[in-house]
Amino acid sequence: MIYSIDTDIIIYFLKNNPVVIEKFNATDIDDMTITIINYTELLFGAYNSSRVSQNLSKIRSFLQSFKIVQFSKQSAEMFAQLKSLLKKSGSQIADMDLMIASICLTNNLTLVTNNIKHFSRITGLRLENWSSGDISK
Repeated sequence: MIYSIDTDIIIYFLKNNPVVIEKFNATDIDDMTITIINYTELLFGAYNSSRVSQNLSKIRSFLQSFKIVQFSKQSAEMFAQLKSLLKKSGSQIADMDLMIASICLTNNLTLVTNNIKHFSRITGLRLENWSSGDISK
């Protein structure tokens, strides 16, 4: 199984959440990816922080081991279909999250996130939560 690691899980790892670190260590790096959307979110977080250079360095160093999965034409098609369905059902989610889900669906990836309730609105999206209940570190 190939995983796409959501931004929140990466942040927990970088903040030394022991449960997340254990899951990362138990998973082959070749079985973990991130989407270009998550990459963008992490860069924004660094640029928006009070320690820009330090955070950029930490994120870039960490992410160089991961394959970055792009938003493709297939992902765009999936995004449009999902957004329409979710809008009609009154259960929309943020566009960037929907883009992440679309990338995962079109690339047969399991999304690893702490936001299971949010992403579970998307039929067919495989989800796992690698964090513990206590993520406040």
